[in-house]
Amino acid sequence: MPLFSANIVLHYAGKHDFALLDEALRSNHFLPENVPNGDLAENQTREATTLQYLKRGNLALLEVIELVKNAAAKTGKKFSFTVLKNRYE
Repeated sequence: MPLFSANIVLHYAGKHDFALLDEALRSNHFLPENVPNGDLAENQTREATTLQYLKRGNLALLEVIELVKNAAAKTGKKFSFTVLKNRYE
């Protein structure tokens, strides 16, 4: 079963934005590989923070890209991402 690795960069995002992204990704069975520091204040922002999530499944790469794009768009922040597929995991 393929393993997908998604690296998502949120720009000027706060604690609430990370929570929204995490909830949206976990609802689609993504598991966090790393999470941002828990010391972000509610209204504190960072210029850019990268999050990494993993997903296993018999999906096409474009399907996973759509899931990540929709989850990141829910934050309302600017974002960029890459999705890699490892077929042999």
